[in-house]
Amino acid sequence: MSKTHAYVEHRPKASDKTAATTHHVVIVNGSEKHKTDTQKEAAEWAKAEGYAVHVARERHLQDRDQPAHWRVY
Repeated sequence: MSKTHAYVEHRPKASDKTAATTHHVVIVNGSEKHKTDTQKEAAEWAKAEGYAVHVARERHLQDRDQPAHWRVY
């Protein structure tokens, strides 16, 4: 059984769609728990930690209050 939900987001968080992603973070209960170079590494880490993992469908829209924005990993 999963501990809770984890969200994988890119960084830097920017409204500029041309901004390059430098890394990805795992967010749990509103705080960053882990940092990796790729979305896959972040998702695999969270999964190994027992979290239900969600990754963003759109890179520059990181609204955790919009369920349609996320997909289960």
